[in-house]
Amino acid sequence: MKKRFWFQIVLALVLLAAFLAIPTRTEAGSPIDNSLARLAGKVFAALSVTETEPNNTPAEANALDSRAILAGAINPAGDLDYFSLTGLNTSWGFIALLDTTSSTPSQDGALTALGSDGVTVLQTDTGSWERGSGIALQNYADGSATHYLHVNEQGNDSLLDPYQLRYYNTVTATQPEVEPNETRLAGTPSSFTNAGVISPDGDVDCFAFHGRAGDDIILALNGDPEKDGSPADLSLELYSPTDAMLASADYSGAGGSEFIESIDFSAEGIYAYCVRRAAGVGGATATYTAGLVRNGDLYFPQYERAASWLNPPPSGMALVGDTLTFELSITNNSPLVIPGNINISSDYTASCLGLISTNPAYTSASAGHVSWDGQKNGLDVGEKYSVTMTLVALSPCSDVIYQGTGVAYYFTGYGNEAAYVIARQVFLPLIFRAP
Repeated sequence: MKKRFWFQIVLALVLLAAFLAIPTRTEAGSPIDNSLARLAGKVFAALSVTETEPNNTPAEANALDSRAILAGAINPAGDLDYFSLTGLNTSWGFIALLDTTSSTPSQDGALTALGSDGVTVLQTDTGSWERGSGIALQNYADGSATHYLHVNEQGNDSLLDPYQLRYYNTVTATQPEVEPNETRLAGTPSSFTNAGVISPDGDVDCFAFHGRAGDDIILALNGDPEKDGSPADLSLELYSPTDAMLASADYSGAGGSEFIESIDFSAEGIYAYCVRRAAGVGGATATYTAGLVRNGDLYFPQYERAASWLNPPPSGMALVGDTLTFELSITNNSPLVIPGNINISSDYTASCLGLISTNPAYTSASAGHVSWDGQKNGLDVGEKYSVTMTLVALSPCSDVIYQGTGVAYYFTGYGNEAAYVIARQVFLPLIFRAP
């Protein structure tokens, strides 16, 4: 009896060691998710760097870091400062802010976003932000190629010393507003960037988002995303969970940009940013894009993904020929509905496991892969969406099944895993068997 006990202990330790040696699989999902991985682990801009001269041409541009605040100076008068930032793809873009409040003798700074040739003007601004100038939700027009920001004193005849420059990556592919959305609680759930139109004149469009205590939020409004001349001068407002207006911005004219920076939210709840006409006229051409970044990075409501092995044996090890059932799920833990398709898929090692059945029925499957696409639209507050898959153990393995979860409204996908161990059925010699 003792010999059988020790044999089982040794077998378990060997299998455990093999399991711990498995490398962790990286996350994957939609094509955009590969770009998202490059932003993983970024913190709200807290590092500090200083420009280095010469940087008067695109060829001499200083590389910008989205995690850092750059300190620079236009000195002497007529100085030009160029900065480079790495593109991701055309669905991505950035918000950039030039702070000139401490500059002397001039505070009139101009900020320009340039394409990969260092010449083509994508967007330019002077004075749309209460602390200086900004670039609002500019996409990486040339994809993954290097893009540029250019800083100069507006008249090129005075010093701008010192200034601060920072930028934030975000997804600029848009989700449309959904009417009616005139109030915070009726607001369209915010994606990273939303598109809308102020029509008729009195229209107000609000976008609701899940704010958490301590959040730092930057809001941006591009009042002329098509660059065809807008008839409306739009304002941007931020509202708290109690409908109190926390901030408003109306610093530019028709077709201009607006920005709000709100530091350290005091409470968790449903916040909203709203767009309305301040002057000019609304109508079909009074279009805009508006969006936010949270703590220097992408905004997401709170949702949880989980993959779990539902029927592991008491030993934690299945045997060849056993069936293993896994649940793959996503739960909306935010106070807002998550719109759009929720797509789940799974990858597994086909030499270890063979698919028997799923619930609900899968939409596509092949050896080592199964997916459920287009079967779930939207997640209500508190709702859990799950699928199960039952597989047969084919051979001894210490591995994982991989869950991919695509959240279409946020243009992104994520992965997580559930581990399992399959042991070979061991038939002990008579000497090791219990009497």
